[in-house]
Amino acid sequence: MRAFSLLSAALVPLLLSGCVASKIISAPFKAAGTVVESAVDAATQTQSEKEEDLGRRVLEERKAQREACLDRADNKQERDACKEQYSDD
Repeated sequence: MRAFSLLSAALVPLLLSGCVASKIISAPFKAAGTVVESAVDAATQTQSEKEEDLGRRVLEERKAQREACLDRADNKQERDACKEQYSDD
């Protein structure tokens, strides 16, 4: 009786259809592919993200230029000229 149960347990994998076996075998590879795709998506930028980054850099640079102009200004008239030159209008 024990030999029969061992024999049947050994034959079960052979009796499984190829479709089920291939799904079991290919599952880890599909999961790895998903991880790779996610990493590629995380590493790439869309055009709109690039434009947003460029816009942020331009605004930061403009703000730094305004601050430098205000630091160089000696009187109220020059400070007002800096504020007008670098206004966001």
